[in-house]
Parts: sequence; structure tokens; C-alpha cells
Amino acid sequence: MKFLALVLLLSALGFGSGLAAEKVWVGLYLAENAPPHPHAVVAPEKLHHRLRAVFGFEHYVLVKGQEFKLTDQWEHWSIPRKDLFIRIEPLPQQPGGPKIIDYEIYKDGFMVAQGQYEPHKDTPLFINGPDFNDGRFIFVLEGR
Repeated sequence: MKFLALVLLLSALGFGSGLAAEKVWVGLYLAENAPPHPHAVVAPEKLHHRLRAVFGFEHYVLVKGQEFKLTDQWEHWSIPRKDLFIRIEPLPQQPGGPKIIDYEIYKDGFMVAQGQYEPHKDTPLFINGPDFNDGRFIFVLEGR
């Protein structure tokens, strides 16, 4: 009981934000119904089930994944392809406030999507990307 009261007190004082994610993982997946190459890196089972429930494809192959620290206050670029990339920037954190990242997705040099995400562990953000052949690119952002 005392531990719960301490956690609630620290959260009220702004220390609870440390329980949120300290890093964000950015992955670009190619979603397809055709079976992947035998050596392809596919989405982990839990993520696969979530992606399939949202997008309906049978397979999700990782094109590129990268992890960024949220303590950095500068922007990061993940460039899995020359024609498709994402910019991630941690926004300044207000005392006691959540960690928020700003993201922008570029296709062929033009911004096609933007938004903000509050990363927490086990709460990924899926961003629908452009179609490619018989599949679709999907960005996944997840707190770690």
C-alpha cells in the first residue's frame, strides 16, 4: 500500500514520466499477402497480429528498423529507402508532462504525413504508407 502511494506521489510531482518510454523504435514494414523470402525478417508475433488486425495483410517484412533515444533534443532521420523516409524530433518536455515526438514522413522529397506521438511501451503507432507492387509500406513507431 505504501509503495502504491509513493508511485502516485512521484507521478503527481512529475517523476512518473520516467515510467514512460525512454527510446522510440521506428520500423518500416512491407505488408504483402505473398509469402516472404525465407531469409526475410518478419514482424514479431504480437506485432504481426496487431498489424494484421488493422491492415489485413498476411505477412509483414521488416525493411529497416532503428531506435532513437528520447533524451536527445534534436531531430533524427530514418532513411530506409531513398524515396521514403521519416523525420523524428522529440519535443521539449514540460515538467511533469509526457514525452511527445513530432514526426514527418516524406515520399519523393515531399511531406505526405505528419503528426505527434506519445511513446509508451506496448502501444505502437501504425502509419499507413504508400502502396508498393501488391503490398503496402507501413511505418511502426513504438516506445521502448
